[in-house]
Amino acid sequence: MLQTLERTATTFETRMLLPADREALQALCGPAGLPQLPRDALTAALGSGQILGDFAGGADLQAAAALLPLYSDAMLPASLRAAGYGADGQGAVLTEPLVAEHYTQLRQFLRTALRLATARYASYHVWAVQPLDPENLPVCEDLCAQYLSAGLTLRAVRPMAGANMMVFSARGLPHWREAYRRLHLNDPALPRMLERGYAVGDFGWGPGGMELVLRSAG
Repeated sequence: MLQTLERTATTFETRMLLPADREALQALCGPAGLPQLPRDALTAALGSGQILGDFAGGADLQAAAALLPLYSDAMLPASLRAAGYGADGQGAVLTEPLVAEHYTQLRQFLRTALRLATARYASYHVWAVQPLDPENLPVCEDLCAQYLSAGLTLRAVRPMAGANMMVFSARGLPHWREAYRRLHLNDPALPRMLERGYAVGDFGWGPGGMELVLRSAG
């Protein structure tokens, strides 16, 4: 598992990046920019306080993600609204994080990003997304485990913003509700079960890999 065990003791400090951090952000992003945020949008996002980052105690940025308001015309928020998530434009969505090669604190980064996002948007809904790539299933399982361990809840798997996305909600799911079923991340039944009102807030590991625990979200 790439990120599941985070045992390396390093400095951790996630914060909203400032325009002065532009050079460090560009060094991390490279020509492509942040996932779901084109490079030419970085300056405006920095100026609006929409990018979180972690320098991990060093001079180089180690992780970054954009926190985009749902009313934005960017592809990701627009796709979420079209799919019925935050259709009123209130709230925000956390883009897929970009991390340095040896960064081992993704779970902490997500937890802090979630805390900052919910504080900023108060009673409005906060979402997060992560692409699901069947060709790289172990990596996707590991990343999904990080999102769930950070307190996010998997609510949908559907095409969105040019990819097949896992859609996570910042609102938790009561674990006391009886588990309905366990499914693997690549099970064709998973998207249908999520559409029927089930959600995933926890998981386990079995002989076939990661097992998502579906519970009623009603």
